[in-house]
Amino acid sequence: MISAVETELPAAFVAAWPLRRMGEALQLLARRSGLVSGPQEPLVMERELEAGDVHRLQHWFRHAADTLQVQLQPTSSRYAEVDQLAARCAPAIVRLKAPTTDHYRFLVILRASRKQLTVLTPDSKELTLPVQALREARFAAFEKQLDETIAQRLGPLANRLRASEQQAMRLRAEFRPDLTLSNCWLLRPLPGATRLRTLLRRDRVLSKVATLAVVHAGLALATILAWAVLGKSALAGHGGDGWHVAWALLVLQQVPLLSQGEYLQGVLGLLMGKQFKQHLLRGSFRMSPDEIRKHGSGSLLASVFESEAVELLALETGFQLFAIAANLVLVPLVLSSGAAPKSQVFVFAAFVVLAGLLAWVHLKARRSWTNARMGLTDDLIEKMVGQRTRLAQQPRERWHQGEDERLQDYVQRSKPMDRARLLLVYAPRAWLVLSLVVLGPAIMSGASASRIATSVGGTLLGWLTLQQLSVGGLSLGGAAVAWKTIAPLFRASRRAPTRRERGGIVLDRPSAKGEVVVQANELLFHHPAAPSPTLAGCSFRIHTGDRILLEGTSGSGKTTLASLLAGLRQPESGLLLLRGVDRTTLGDKEFRERIVLVPQFHENHIFSASLAFNLLMGRRWPADAPDFAEAEQVCRELGLGELLDRMPSGLLEMVGDAGWQLSHGEKSRVFLARALLQDADVVILDESFAALDPDTLEQAMACVQARARTLMLIAHP
Repeated sequence: MISAVETELPAAFVAAWPLRRMGEALQLLARRSGLVSGPQEPLVMERELEAGDVHRLQHWFRHAADTLQVQLQPTSSRYAEVDQLAARCAPAIVRLKAPTTDHYRFLVILRASRKQLTVLTPDSKELTLPVQALREARFAAFEKQLDETIAQRLGPLANRLRASEQQAMRLRAEFRPDLTLSNCWLLRPLPGATRLRTLLRRDRVLSKVATLAVVHAGLALATILAWAVLGKSALAGHGGDGWHVAWALLVLQQVPLLSQGEYLQGVLGLLMGKQFKQHLLRGSFRMSPDEIRKHGSGSLLASVFESEAVELLALETGFQLFAIAANLVLVPLVLSSGAAPKSQVFVFAAFVVLAGLLAWVHLKARRSWTNARMGLTDDLIEKMVGQRTRLAQQPRERWHQGEDERLQDYVQRSKPMDRARLLLVYAPRAWLVLSLVVLGPAIMSGASASRIATSVGGTLLGWLTLQQLSVGGLSLGGAAVAWKTIAPLFRASRRAPTRRERGGIVLDRPSAKGEVVVQANELLFHHPAAPSPTLAGCSFRIHTGDRILLEGTSGSGKTTLASLLAGLRQPESGLLLLRGVDRTTLGDKEFRERIVLVPQFHENHIFSASLAFNLLMGRRWPADAPDFAEAEQVCRELGLGELLDRMPSGLLEMVGDAGWQLSHGEKSRVFLARALLQDADVVILDESFAALDPDTLEQAMACVQARARTLMLIAHP
């Protein structure tokens, strides 16, 4: 029931959901959108949340998205563009605030179009609202105040400037350019987790594929009819303007068909390429650190290069399969109606088989050639990474040892592939010659002009088909070889998160002074290649406020212990508790947010982005004004004040390979600031002060001591 007070509120606000039922609303929206199916565990909030606490609300939304295996993308919009956002945001959830009170509700948008929204109401029904209802629910009070202000300042001119609603919106936006719709979450499919049928339906791929098939069939039919009309008019003696006009119309009809086919092929290629890249990106995040180390940077980069072959197949030749399939049926039908049906059909079938065999030979040769090329890429990248070590430790005469042999092997493997490619390219031309030779006796025996014209048309159509078949065979071979290389990345994207990865408990307060923040009992871990455990029977407790120095020789397990504490690795046995909760119950994200590791210098990274992003990426992004202020304060406490003063854009200056170049010491302090800004319970520093001079070390250490609740410092004795 809607109360009398609620009837005075905007319709969208009345149809919105309260925060306490947000889990139910999100599950219903995901199910109605087709992004999830089957029974789902109820989404509950482990603690009371305030709708105005955006940071904790976003944290819960991330947990809910991980549980449902969907994406919830936060977005915002300027006031003048709110209607455009509403028309394309579905499915989505938008937080609304009551016009006169601090009461919040959440609008659940199921579908949207240019004119109306379909929203889910708390009684699980669908309600249709005009698209401007979202703007009215969010900005009704602001619009009334702005209209009064504009009328006072502009007088009668205001009515002329507000001739339409769009002009009124633009005028209000000029007076309040800071007016923004925020706290909007877009519900989107998660690559690797969403069913293929849902993805195809969402992008309307099947209808586009069907349209493309019809276009190719129409193009083939128009081509055949054009040749038939040409034979009737030019060779069979049926002259006249009507036949010429018919032939011209059939030829002209092919132009829009070709244009539409190219357009659909490009759209489908882009849609499939988008999904493909999203799967690879998610797969790269789903791989474990040990898997990444096993492959190496050179091998992974070579795999990324190979992925382009699969995408090019979709963009350039993949959808020509429709034309090839149609033509493989049409060519024998046309040739069987010509002057030499049996012989021409036999020769065409022989060339199709020959093209298939050559494509198979090319595939085998390309596989061997690709392995050699990837080996070269891997070797090059690894040598570039270790260039300084090689120059310092390796004799000059051995710098390029083995490179000539690998290059020679690469050239030898490319020769059979090039021969198969050359034969595939010349096969259609050989068919053109042999088909006309086979047709010669029929012409000499006095076959009718129409049948001769049909044979010539079938010959040209067969030449086009074999040409497409040759190019398609080359592309399919390249894609097949590339797929074998990138398949591990693609399969990794389909790994469902475990209960440990999803978790469910949120630690909503910092650890108290003297509290047992970390407890380890009988931890056991050994690396796959190691004959004996790196850690065995490891037990200890860490209390809030402790300052721990962990010393040991190289290979003693210091970094391994740090990775276990930070959640980067999982112990084989034993118990590891964070504030009395195990990692499976807490979840990987919450565990890693509470224990922060600054790894050794060579395993940490500065990204090509703003300095602010590099500092606050572990906290939240986009950041707000208090985040920027605290980031600058921490940087100055670490001795980076002079760096900030030199940078023209300050925290917004681009750094990394594509921007401002930081020294080793500056990078080390950025890594420290990034960890301290996460406000974690425990900060672990793995040889983080090695690049600092004594004065800077003293200043940085003072900052770390003051800001870290609990500190573990790893160093050599």
